[in-house]
Amino acid sequence: MYYLTKDGKFLYKNTKYNLNKFVTPLITDTHMHILGFGEKLLNPDIEGLKKEDIEKIIIDKLKNNSKKVVLRGWSELDIDLDKYSENIPIILIRRCGHIAIVNSVILNRLAKEIDNNYIDFKKKMIKEKALEKFHEIYGFYSNVKGAYLKAKKYLLNKGYGFIHSDDLHGISKEDLPFDDELMVFEKVAINNYNELIDYCNEGYFNTFKAVKIYVDGSFGGKTAYLREKYNDGEDKGYLVWKEDELKKVLELCENNNLHLCMHAIGDGAIDVILNVFEKTKPEHYHRIIHASILHDDQIEKIKKYKLILDMQPQFIESDKKILKNRLGKRSGLTYRFKKLFDEKIPMFFSSDAPVEIPDWFRDAKILNNHGIPLKYIIYNMTYFPEFIDNFNRENKYLIFNENPFEKLTIPDMGG
Repeated sequence: MYYLTKDGKFLYKNTKYNLNKFVTPLITDTHMHILGFGEKLLNPDIEGLKKEDIEKIIIDKLKNNSKKVVLRGWSELDIDLDKYSENIPIILIRRCGHIAIVNSVILNRLAKEIDNNYIDFKKKMIKEKALEKFHEIYGFYSNVKGAYLKAKKYLLNKGYGFIHSDDLHGISKEDLPFDDELMVFEKVAINNYNELIDYCNEGYFNTFKAVKIYVDGSFGGKTAYLREKYNDGEDKGYLVWKEDELKKVLELCENNNLHLCMHAIGDGAIDVILNVFEKTKPEHYHRIIHASILHDDQIEKIKKYKLILDMQPQFIESDKKILKNRLGKRSGLTYRFKKLFDEKIPMFFSSDAPVEIPDWFRDAKILNNHGIPLKYIIYNMTYFPEFIDNFNRENKYLIFNENPFEKLTIPDMGG
């Protein structure tokens, strides 16, 4: 048996059954929302559905006396939810998770609670901080334990054993249902610096070692923050965090050995992060999640500050339909996996579920087709994230019939 070691090499070991097989740790997905993914598996998915099919789901839920209707998955949709109910909250969240269509009962409540810059009253849509406030008021999950069990079953069957997740939206740490069957590295999501202080005072970081912030939104919702305005829009998107507050968060993370995870899709959001790193000059490793559009000057600065980029290979395929319209010529600067590999910038690979369905085998093939060696892909999907999460990866494993550094085949489970 050949076992993958932490230094990235296969080492032959004598075992009871000396088969010509290759053994690696289970796969790590370094960025998802595991409870949100479980909710997607538990509830009707409206991705790809016609308007009339979505209407039927809403009507059926209201007939079953639902106290709220929460659905997710649309990409382009024009619908007035007030025609179904003006009293029961109805929300349809876009597949990216950064923008949603709502009915007036939600709009009127949020207008009293949040900066109205995040609310489009004419289109009855909410974005970013308004969406987070919705979750805070109305709750994020319908069945926390059921969502986890559903997601866990799927992930274990797919060969995942380690998950970096983001779930503390409208629930406390006591509500998290995690167990040792699937190792979950939780990132504590915050909306502002004061929330971070509150989490510190409540002892969250006695357990959790990572902080998550959303610096901007998404390409699909035109809320990712760009250097220049959208090719098909009137503005640059939304910058959720200002530099001075982000600087305070980074300094606190540095001083308390916490790993900072920064959602940033647009090149404008990346500029904000890099400006803060230039001023702070952190010593620890932190990560940018997505980094979907990058200029060469930004790549040079990313190298300088030891930033890890947490990338989603499937976004290449999913965003094909919108990138040219959204970005014009700038679309050529998106998802630069090969450039980042050549520049030796450390990369994590993830799904961002429920945005995408977790499928590491699919992602590995996408990366390989873009010129990334299998050896790099497999190592980074297995051992590499251990230096951040510190989970032991020796208990369960994948068994390949052929050397996965040379040819990728579907493995069996072991352990």
